[in-house]
Amino acid sequence: MHNLYLQKYFCKFIFFYKIFYCLNLTLSYVRMSTDKQDYSIESQKRTIKEYAKKNNYNIICYFEDKGISGRDAEKRPAFMEMIEESKKGYFDYVLIYDSSRFARNLEQSLIYKSILKKNSVDLISITEPMLDDDSQLIADALFGAMNEMYSRKLSKVVKRGMTEKALKGEYISCAPYGYFKPKNKPLVIVEKEANIVKNIFKLFLDGKSTYAIAKTLNENNIKTKKGNNIDTRFVKKILTNPTYKGYYRFETDKRVILNKSNHMPIIDENTFDKVQNLFNNNKKRLNSKNKPLEYNKHWLVGIMKCIYCNNTFVYAKYYNNRQDRFRCGGYTCGKCDSSFSIGIYDIEDIVIEKINKNFPDIKYKIKNNNDNTQKKYAILKDIEKYKKALEKAKNAYLLEIDSLEEYRQNKTFFTNKIEELKNESNNIKDTNNIEEISILNVLKGNYDMVLKNKMARLIINKILIDGKNRKIKIIFNSYT
Repeated sequence: MHNLYLQKYFCKFIFFYKIFYCLNLTLSYVRMSTDKQDYSIESQKRTIKEYAKKNNYNIICYFEDKGISGRDAEKRPAFMEMIEESKKGYFDYVLIYDSSRFARNLEQSLIYKSILKKNSVDLISITEPMLDDDSQLIADALFGAMNEMYSRKLSKVVKRGMTEKALKGEYISCAPYGYFKPKNKPLVIVEKEANIVKNIFKLFLDGKSTYAIAKTLNENNIKTKKGNNIDTRFVKKILTNPTYKGYYRFETDKRVILNKSNHMPIIDENTFDKVQNLFNNNKKRLNSKNKPLEYNKHWLVGIMKCIYCNNTFVYAKYYNNRQDRFRCGGYTCGKCDSSFSIGIYDIEDIVIEKINKNFPDIKYKIKNNNDNTQKKYAILKDIEKYKKALEKAKNAYLLEIDSLEEYRQNKTFFTNKIEELKNESNNIKDTNNIEEISILNVLKGNYDMVLKNKMARLIINKILIDGKNRKIKIIFNSYT
């Protein structure tokens, strides 16, 4: 997808331009998976350009998904963006190389072709015959079924070969972090990465959360193999990957193959198994109602529902200075045809205005600290800062960023500061008073997401979204 953010302004301009000049404004969608290299992006674009020129179609931009399977639409960002743009009326046609580039899942193929049709956009496959509506309906089902059958057959052949290798203990995936895979040889340990893997296991056994570990690694400028920042998924994959104890795990058709491999382990089996027990116990405790603050992206998460499929509206991150949005979780999975989305600031304004109209004076009791308590709280915050600094210094040494002498100096300094602050804190007496705070002030103020979500749920039972008719209904809790 080329410069889509800039092209949207071009699309708005040319939308009015086409009214006067009757242009056949067209988008092109191209996709390349890994099973057929002759379906290269360049080859598809070249053929589509020739077809467009010959048949008087004006291509205004391309949507490209590279190296992505056609089985799951929600995993193809350019495809989903193209479907979203179709409702704006900027273009009349979408050109594709053939129906397999559009989708290899019959159900999703029919769903998204139907969405395009409702948005008055014609889908044209340049290598397949154009038919009348009745014949096209039959052809869509036939081509969709054939593409899905081909995809399933190919998947079975590939899985069979991979399963045979996995049963022999051969490592057939890309080398995970900490390893390098020479061609046709066992995995080789990358020492610098292996030290980071060892530290991740140690930090987790020391009681650190996956989020805290990811944050620590990012603070020390540790990157993934691809040069990306570390996130919690990366940490979880490392903590649960048996490759690090010298095994190879392969999953196919709900069957898990776990065999001893021929590469050197980074973590001993006892440590690895201990981490698995701890990880599973933490996973049971960490449900949707008590996730840590860091996991909350917005205080309206989990409250908004689509009236058509009853799925929750999910938070969608946007880039290039575009406003983040909420959209139906069912639509992103191809299970709902309501493509409505709303910006986070727009829905905030609507909700806060409704609360202000119905419950302007509702308050919640919180602790109000006096001057001494606030002073003590500030000292405790400083203690936590020095503790984190001490932990960072320790990690910098373990990751071989600082020398042992540098770590000793930092440890002495931070430890002394912590003790000084503890003594100062112990000499301060505090008292707590209870005060009432306006829930509206919390929702509009600079408070953390956990508190905001709690305040919102005290008032709001749920928010029903009728995307097709652009209607929003807020159902308040009865006791309010």
